[in-house]
Amino acid sequence: MFGRITADRLTKVLGKPLIVEAAWAAHFGFHPALPPHPLTVGADGMVTSAHKMLPAYSQGALILARTERLDVSRLEAAFEATNTTSPAGSILASIDAARALLETSGHDLLDDLVNTVTTAREILATVPGLRVLEPPLVDPTRLVVVLPGTGADGIGIEQDLIDQGMPIEMADRDYLAPIVTMADSRDDVLALTDAIVRSVERHRARPRPVSPAAQWTLEPESVMSPREAYFAPHHRRPAQSAIGRISAELVAPYPPGIPVLAPGERITADALASLLDARAAGVRIAYASDPSLATLLVVE
Repeated sequence: MFGRITADRLTKVLGKPLIVEAAWAAHFGFHPALPPHPLTVGADGMVTSAHKMLPAYSQGALILARTERLDVSRLEAAFEATNTTSPAGSILASIDAARALLETSGHDLLDDLVNTVTTAREILATVPGLRVLEPPLVDPTRLVVVLPGTGADGIGIEQDLIDQGMPIEMADRDYLAPIVTMADSRDDVLALTDAIVRSVERHRARPRPVSPAAQWTLEPESVMSPREAYFAPHHRRPAQSAIGRISAELVAPYPPGIPVLAPGERITADALASLLDARAAGVRIAYASDPSLATLLVVE
């Protein structure tokens, strides 16, 4: 969006504040190869993680705001109402350290990162059948590997990487998405790249088409509101006999962590089949009360 229309123009047209969810974009605006920082192009507020692209402790995050269209007193009151009264000092200190690193050395570190990820893409692009997403489809620091042309299974490759002490952020059958940050050395990134190449060859099979995740292809059937379904009396049923009933729980394969079933939606044969296929492929089933999917919670 920021490449086509500035947030300032958008908010002037709509007359509403624009809040940006920028969990993966704490480094934007600190290097010319990267997209601009959302606040510099007119966003009124943003939330971002300091523990993804920046080296803060897990759970470290920031709310940043301009206050021309936002009421700062209400923003602070809302923050205080939802913030813990017992914050972890180590997390707060790590956020400050990550911010200082970005301010003092961010340009140089990001310059190294962009060059390193470019090299990693070039190496991966030499693997027959393998695709790597390129800018501007992705942030220049992102490494997204597309596997179907190799026939390799991303879940198996992820397990190989875990066994070598290289856990990655996300993987499914068709994609690998490591997080490569400005705190990672060139040697470490290239070691990961070599490990991916070896694992792809180990798991190479007949090429196949990309199979879109069910979250993008299924049309949910909402029968009641999520609140009504969540608080309604419910019971557990064997999964197959739950088809046609109303879900009382959230069920989401991760990645991408987007629900296939939400409270209040009808459980269809297609939705259940997609969940069972994902589980059989080794994808983690998040939020479900029974992650085995042998049973589902349904509204009585």
